This record gives sequence, C-alpha cells and structure tokens, in this order.
Amino acid sequence: MFARSCRLLLLAFAMLALPGVAHASTARVEGMTLPGDYLKDYTGIYTYVSGVSSVGNLIYGELGDQRASGVNADRGVGAVLGNLWDGRWGTWAIHLRQQTPGLGAGDTSSAYPGTLGGDPNSHTNETFDLMWGRRFGTTALGVRLNRSFFRNEDELVGVTTNLEYDVASGGDPTLARNIIGLALGAGLEINPNATLEVALHSQDRTFEQLIAGTTYTEDGGSTWLASARLLWQWQPNLLVVPVAKFYTYDLSTATTPPGGPTAVQDNSLSGWEAGIAGNWTIGSNDLFVLGMAFAQNTVDQQADLFGLSTAFGVGADAKITETLLPQVFAALETNINSWLTLRMGAQKGTFNSLKVEDDVNGETVTISSSPFVMNIGAGVKLGPLQLDAVLRGDFPQTLGGWFSNTANYVAFPKVSATYGF
Repeated sequence: MFARSCRLLLLAFAMLALPGVAHASTARVEGMTLPGDYLKDYTGIYTYVSGVSSVGNLIYGELGDQRASGVNADRGVGAVLGNLWDGRWGTWAIHLRQQTPGLGAGDTSSAYPGTLGGDPNSHTNETFDLMWGRRFGTTALGVRLNRSFFRNEDELVGVTTNLEYDVASGGDPTLARNIIGLALGAGLEINPNATLEVALHSQDRTFEQLIAGTTYTEDGGSTWLASARLLWQWQPNLLVVPVAKFYTYDLSTATTPPGGPTAVQDNSLSGWEAGIAGNWTIGSNDLFVLGMAFAQNTVDQQADLFGLSTAFGVGADAKITETLLPQVFAALETNINSWLTLRMGAQKGTFNSLKVEDDVNGETVTISSSPFVMNIGAGVKLGPLQLDAVLRGDFPQTLGGWFSNTANYVAFPKVSATYGF
C-alpha cells in the first residue's frame, strides 16, 4: 500500500513538471463533462466527418477505460493523415478499436443528453473504420465507412446453430447487431467568422440467430443520425456553437419457429436535441464553456429491451419518454503552466422527466428530477505526445490515493494519447 501510494504521489508531482495540452481527445471532452458537439475538438470528426481534412496530421491512442468493473476496455489506435501523396488525394483516417463506438461518436462512453441518449448497440468485433475528406475552396467534404461483424456457424450432425451477432457483448442479440455504416458530411465557410457543418450517418444493423429450427432476426435495422452545427466566432474571445441533431434506432425483431408463422416485435429508440453553447477564451488562453441543450428520447417497445418496464412495474408493451428542459452544462480548462492543463465540468438537469406509459392498460409512471454529473480531468505533454486523463472523482481529496485505503485504487480511469505532427 505504501509503495503504491508513493508511486502515485511521485506521478502527481511529475505531472506538475510536464509540458501542457495542445491537441485534444475523447478523455479531454469527457474530463470537461461536455457534449462534444459544443466544443471545437478533433474528436468532432466522428460526427461531422467533413472536419477530417481540417485537423492536421495526428496519431492517437485510446489507452483504455477501467470504470467498467475494473476491466481495461474501449482501447484503440487511429491516425489522421493529410500528407499522404502530398495531400493530392485528400485526407485519410483509419481507426482500430477494441469496441465499436456509438453512432457518431469516437468511443463507447460518448452519449447524447439523457439516460436513454446513448447508442444501445454493443459490439466488440469492429472490422474497419475508414474516413476520407478534402477541401474544395471554402467547402469541405467527408465520407466515413465502418463495419462490425461476427458470425458463428455450427453444422455438426444433429446440431444446427447459426449466430450472426456479437456473442461476446452478451445480452439480447438485438442489442449486439452486425453493422455496416456510411456517413457523409459537408462543411461550408459562410463567411470568415462562421462555418456550417452538417452530416448524415446511416447504418444497416442486422442479426440472425438460428437455434433448433427457430430463426430470430431483425425486422428492419435502419439506424440514422442527422446533425448540424454552426461554429460562429462572434467576438475575438467568444465562439458560439448552436447544434441540432435527430437520431433513430430501429430495434424491431422477427421470430420464425419451424413451420411459421413469423411473430414481429416493433421496438425503436429515437430522439432529438437542440442547444447552444458559448466558448470563451479567458485569462492566459484558458477556456470557459457554458451552454444548454433541450432534448427528448423516446423508446416505443413491445419487448422490455432496457428493463425499464420491469423497473417501473408496467407491461413490456410501453412507451417511454425522457424529456430534458433543458440540460445545462459548464466547464473550465485552465493552463496551470506551459506543461500542465487541468479541467473540470458539470451537467445539471432542469425539469427533467421520465414517463413510462403502459400501452395495454394505460397505466403511467412519471419521475421528475434534476440530475447532476461532474468530472475532472488533466492533460500533460511528454515531448510530442500529449496525454489526457479523466481523474477519479475523489482525486483531490485523496491526492490520487495517497490518503485512501481503497484497494486497487485507479487514479486515472480513462486515458487518451495524441501525437501530432
């Protein structure tokens, strides 16, 4: 225990003597507890794919997230290369990941506002994720193609099993579907102080489960996300970012026993978001972000895929509506010196509500609340390599575990690295 605490304390002091943040990462955004759309950061390319031609050359590493039962998950390495063939054929990017990220996101922890706003699909078999972008004067175009796929065919005598979904992710196969996705994006410089970015992500999500002659498949796997934002440099020290997003996941399933007939369960998750944020440059090039987002997520289901009907004591055939009016967020990123950056941010719900309606007997349960979420983060620079981390919530009180009796203390549960060149 003493040796471990000594190492953590030495690391904390070493951070104070290391150079500060120049690029960014998913850990930077999460350390500020911000929806990534409202912050100018290279990770915006996962949603607004036209931005891939504007971030320069970089190699990044998602070094893992240990908050999920202590398992080091969500790792990956990727690169954005604008200098291939001297840039004549545009900018290319490749992403190699342990887990498939959420729709329009760079990792699995990113989510849209609200409890139900995240991508419900879970997949650990991403095959490829490729991006291309190019600028044409004041216009930028971008394309993204991604695929996640798993298949297990068993044709032994007397046994016929066919699984086409990510078994390793566990749970209901409808939430671990195979994916083929295409995204298109465009960025338009309206004037020297304003750029409009729009993108459309479309994915075909399928699964098949054949066991003892009964076939379980998707009944419509269309999933899409439409998003738009304006980067408006209103004042020299103020960037205003309005955002609008719409998304839907078709989670319907079909079951066909031997001889039929086919039974269909219609399930879907959809939502929208509209918000605005201001990014102020303050002090010695520090950053303060303040904004709000109105959002609504709706689950229309005939099967209790998320366990909410059971939790609220209503039937599985139900409609669940989550409304945020609005979600307010604020964050500070301050450069302690030229080597170290510290971050903190929070989100606070205002008049949030979760309503569950039983479609069979009309019973309704509604919960109104004002949830609070806060993270802290840090960034350091080791020569050309920048490290960003989300700090454990009690890091300031325990000095990274020095004053803690917690076994297997993890001071930095999520860490990202970025190499710019």
